[in-house]
Amino acid sequence: MTLRIALITLFISLLNFGYAAIVVWFLRRRLSRLPWLEAAIWLWAFVMAGMFILEIVEPLSWKPFLRNWLYFPLATERVWNLLMLQVLFLALTFAALTVNRLRPVAPLSPLPPDGISRRKFLYLAACGTAPAVAIGMGVHGTLSRDDLRVRELHIPIAGLPPELEGFRIAHVSDLHSGLFVGPKRLRKISDMTNDLKPDLVAITGDIVNQDMSEFPDALAAIQRIESPHGIYLCEGNHDVYVGDGLFAKACAQNNLPFLYNSSAALEIGQSRLLLGGLPWMSHGFEGRPEIVRGLFPPRQPGDVRVLLAHHPNLFDIAADTDLVLTGHTHGGQIMLGSVGLGPLFFKYWSGPYTRGNTTMVVSNGCGDWFPCRVGAPAEVALLRLTAA
Repeated sequence: MTLRIALITLFISLLNFGYAAIVVWFLRRRLSRLPWLEAAIWLWAFVMAGMFILEIVEPLSWKPFLRNWLYFPLATERVWNLLMLQVLFLALTFAALTVNRLRPVAPLSPLPPDGISRRKFLYLAACGTAPAVAIGMGVHGTLSRDDLRVRELHIPIAGLPPELEGFRIAHVSDLHSGLFVGPKRLRKISDMTNDLKPDLVAITGDIVNQDMSEFPDALAAIQRIESPHGIYLCEGNHDVYVGDGLFAKACAQNNLPFLYNSSAALEIGQSRLLLGGLPWMSHGFEGRPEIVRGLFPPRQPGDVRVLLAHHPNLFDIAADTDLVLTGHTHGGQIMLGSVGLGPLFFKYWSGPYTRGNTTMVVSNGCGDWFPCRVGAPAEVALLRLTAA
């Protein structure tokens, strides 16, 4: 884990300084040498690399200070390093190689007394466009950090018994307790969930963000949630990153119903609501419906099967269930209508999907590891079961 973090940090640092070097190279080809501008470019690279290292190291005692006082620069750093930098570096590298091959380097000329031409001014302004976009998105992420909506959906269930008509499930996902989601945000999530007065609460993974020191805040928030039929959790990828088995152990020590390749049966009147939970899976399940089928006892009349799984692609093997609850995608994170990162990276990315008698709901999540959402608001979902 330490080696992986060190390599990622080195990679991001090299990209930042490589980006700065290429931009300076372009400037020197097109303009007179401007030491102040070159210094600003190198300073931007240094600050972005330094903020990334600070965010990676993230000592426990520093988290409240970083969250309360450095949220905006850290949000800008995340947008820059994780969303923009790789694309910019590759594009600039390709452009530099092309230009260098087609056009020989011209010697630098002194700046004319009356300044630079309009064309060169526009060229100069373009150098600041990418950092300006990152800063703008960082501002947006900071201003919208506490936004949280409720999404209400009616879920049709074939053969739903009368006892479960109108049964309310609060779907909470991707808390990401940590640097960008502290006690204040977690308390708001708990309060909003309680206001929905759910019969059952399902939390579909990514409870912590980076390490187990973030678990106590998440635990306090979960324990504040009230539900007559309980709260059930499954595992997300960030819950795996903290160390093998550590999250499951913490859940067991604190009596949290953690569904890990297991199921629970809730007796409601003469019917059963069967809840199954899968561990984090991003691949290896394709064409293996027995993974899901084996979670549940044999179906009886009046049974309703609900699967908790973090990755929405598990919908493809969940035909034996009535309802699948997933998260992971953050609703696509950056979306302009139906265009954005959601369909670029995921087969299913937000809201309800139906195949046969099975419905899946992909939650946008209510927390963040990437502190900027566009067109993919954080949410708690209220699902009402109804007869199909």
